[in-house]
Amino acid sequence: MRPGRVVWLWALCVGVLLISGCYHLRLEATPLDVRRFEVPRPPDDVYAAVKCLLARERYEFEQEEGKERLLVTGFRHFATRAGGLTLPEGGRLYFHRLRVTVREAAGGSEVAVESVDLEIRSSYAYDEGGKVNYFMKRYPYEHYPGMFDLDVVNRELNGVKRELETALRAGVGNGQ
Repeated sequence: MRPGRVVWLWALCVGVLLISGCYHLRLEATPLDVRRFEVPRPPDDVYAAVKCLLARERYEFEQEEGKERLLVTGFRHFATRAGGLTLPEGGRLYFHRLRVTVREAAGGSEVAVESVDLEIRSSYAYDEGGKVNYFMKRYPYEHYPGMFDLDVVNRELNGVKRELETALRAGVGNGQ
């Protein structure tokens, strides 16, 4: 191989490594996994307990459908990615809405927890005529999938599922 080609190949490899540090090379939004678990309790009881548990964690509800046993929370900040050369000064703030659905299952209830309306919010500062101005930019997952570290999202969803499942199995909502 000629020395000139080796240099270009090496530069290409370094470029790919630098780009992958900023973006996760995802061109299309991939569906996020729904976390499901079952508990041996009646669905209406589980729905009421889930609503109580999420309210206790300061989730605000934008949609409550008791008949369908569906809860959708408002946007909530759950993680910040900061540091490095490619991230804005305040970092990337991860926000999402949770959708929790309770359905009847054999011997009890099935609870499904999913992240909907996932987005990153970042603030930027700029100089305009000697005055510093700021603005916040929102990056929805569907439009900017490569910006998202889905490990952060999966960790959050796994944590919410674990907390709900543990509390429901321990009988929270049965007068506790």
